[in-house]
Amino acid sequence: MLAALSAIGLRGLSFDTDVLSLLPREGRTVPAFRTFVETFGSADDLYVILSAPGKDIGEHDDDVDAWAERLRGTPGITRVDTGRLDRSRDLNWLGDRRLLLLSDDRLRQALRRFEGDTLRQTLRSRRALLTVPSPAVADMVRHDPLALFDLVRDELGAAQAGVNLGVNDAGYVSADGQSRLLIAKPERPPFDGEFSRALMGRLEALRAAPMAPAPDAESGSGAAPRRPLRVQFAGGHRIAVETESVIRRESIVNTVGSLALILPLLFIVFRSLWLVVVGSIPSAVSLILTLGMLGLTGATLSAAATASSAMLFGLGVDGVVLLYVAYTLAIRAGDDPPSAIDGLGGPASSMLLGMWTTAATFYGLMFVDFPSLEQLGALIGHSMVLCGLLTLVLVPALLPRKRPARPARSLLMPRFAAWVGRRTQLILVAAAVVTLVLGAAATRLEINPTLDRLRSVTPGATLLQQIAPMFGLPNDVYVVIARGANLDDLLAANERLRSKLTTVLPLIPVQAPSSLLPSEATQATRGQMLKEIAPDKVAARLGEAEVAEGFRAGSFAPFRERLPMLLQPGQRLTYDGYVEHGLGDLIGRFIARRDKEWMLATYAFPTRNEDASALANAVAAVDPHATLTGLALVNRELADRFLPQFVKGLSIGSIVVIVLVLAAFRNWRLSLLSLAPTAIGIVWAAGALALAGVALDLFALFAVVTFVGIGVDYGVHVVHRYRERGNAMHAISELAPVILVAATITFLGYGTLITSTYPPLRSIGVVSGVSTIALAAASLFVLPAILTWLGHERAA
Repeated sequence: MLAALSAIGLRGLSFDTDVLSLLPREGRTVPAFRTFVETFGSADDLYVILSAPGKDIGEHDDDVDAWAERLRGTPGITRVDTGRLDRSRDLNWLGDRRLLLLSDDRLRQALRRFEGDTLRQTLRSRRALLTVPSPAVADMVRHDPLALFDLVRDELGAAQAGVNLGVNDAGYVSADGQSRLLIAKPERPPFDGEFSRALMGRLEALRAAPMAPAPDAESGSGAAPRRPLRVQFAGGHRIAVETESVIRRESIVNTVGSLALILPLLFIVFRSLWLVVVGSIPSAVSLILTLGMLGLTGATLSAAATASSAMLFGLGVDGVVLLYVAYTLAIRAGDDPPSAIDGLGGPASSMLLGMWTTAATFYGLMFVDFPSLEQLGALIGHSMVLCGLLTLVLVPALLPRKRPARPARSLLMPRFAAWVGRRTQLILVAAAVVTLVLGAAATRLEINPTLDRLRSVTPGATLLQQIAPMFGLPNDVYVVIARGANLDDLLAANERLRSKLTTVLPLIPVQAPSSLLPSEATQATRGQMLKEIAPDKVAARLGEAEVAEGFRAGSFAPFRERLPMLLQPGQRLTYDGYVEHGLGDLIGRFIARRDKEWMLATYAFPTRNEDASALANAVAAVDPHATLTGLALVNRELADRFLPQFVKGLSIGSIVVIVLVLAAFRNWRLSLLSLAPTAIGIVWAAGALALAGVALDLFALFAVVTFVGIGVDYGVHVVHRYRERGNAMHAISELAPVILVAATITFLGYGTLITSTYPPLRSIGVVSGVSTIALAAASLFVLPAILTWLGHERAA
């Protein structure tokens, strides 16, 4: 009944596919980077790539325009940026104020173009553009005969897609000229899974629908089929849909795969159909209960935490096996089933201690500053506590009440125990040598805590990385984040920063918000410079020059009509003006308003470490309250923070484990012995991974924390049985099969993660497999040898 009720809560679960969820909450650079991506980043953009392999994409302008119109008509898309002039942007408003965007030197250069000789030279250069027949170019020359927008583009340095003013006739074209990019703005963010799925469904329907026939330009009549274009979609919405699909699929595949490997193993080893049927029940029910409770609270689980839940089956079946083995041994000793069940008190306490020490190490992850690891710790920790209780109750309730028709299979390994007993000294010497060698190798273990190792690798994520350099999309940049209540004060400070960077780093491209929205004082100064130019005189000169340079009279009438506005000293650029005139996406990449706070983002593109250091020094000198962030700085801070967080999680988990073990044994000597295989096994695993050249990411490293509890399980069971039997060889004879099966089950449970397409899960699978083998070897060989040696010493 509990499982059925909890299953209802599963529908309330949602999944977080954002890689930023893996980042710590505290610090300076990392939170600033998360804020930047959430506020200014391109994660909310949808990229449509139209390609004509082997051909010039310019031959497909009507197809691209048709796609842009179809996108504008798609529900859920608020606007489409083609990189060219479009009616959705009121560029007349910006055009009338374009001179306010120019620095003093460029503004003087622009004002000289209103004078006689310079005006004619400029018209002559614009006439050269008309040698290539293009209605768009002709229209651009009519509205901007003095090439003022060219000066604006040079001022802004906007080489990256989505940051220019949309006056490029070609649009966003790839370097090879074979692809065009359209940037759409969906109305909902990618983490809205239902919206993302619906949007991608509509886009796929658009891609499948045939394009309308285009007029045949050569014949001038009839219709010709459009040449097919290759259409691809990229961006956060596609990544979210693909990642969620991967999570769901791999959660099912890993769970089913674990059971498909574990249950046949149980049958082969124990020849017990009962164990096959009952073995996974406590694990499955505990997982359903935990996920159901989280679903009822409306929790959002990360990709790694959810898909790694399959490991619970590898951890939870161990307890069932331990109780079943104790039950069968009692039956073979002549006890009737009720007496055998009544005698499970000792093994049950050992099982419960092992389950809860494992849970304790996972709970240690809840204290590290990595949200996904906190979720992983809570999910598996809660599940292991419940699994221990359910195993304690369900297994005795489900064990057969009648003696089996044929004796249960013997599960003792006396020959193995005797072999260990005869070679105690050899095993201890060999273990000491191996520990020293692998311990030395472990010091060279490579750790890569960067965010790159945690990125999604779905086709959409791969495509996004590929198109970034093709179209100049913002990628690995350095960003200066400034916050404050007064926008004009922030803009004035940004102008000082921009001036400083121009002096210190003249060759580094910088895109600043004050370039698009100068402060009030700067605009007032530039307005004063416009008073020197009389619009009527400029109009007269332009009329004379257009005829003298071979243009038809009245060619520049649109520009002449707007001269009074263009040269109006009292005009101002404002944030609200950008938004009201359809340019919100342009200014929104630099300035954002959150409640009563303004936030500014300045982009810099240093290519050398020296330039990055100079950038950091300049930011600190001009505005100490601003924060410099970016992927490179995030990776650096992650590397700096990883060790303290790792030690914190490991320490908390280990302390809880030690307390539990001491409370159970009430003997510090036995407690230390039960912990010995864990310490030895982790050293062996680290050394083996180092020798194999495996680089550990954050998730793989913190997976080591969880194996403190898993390794303690084996040690606890051996020491507990040793205390009961008073003989190490007797204890290992009974428990060797259990530990072997338990280790194999854990290996198979975690091992399914090795095939995962999500890098953090794959890392957990690799580390877990190696660690399981090392912990089992230490528990089966080293611990019995230590117990035997100590027993001989005590007897002597």
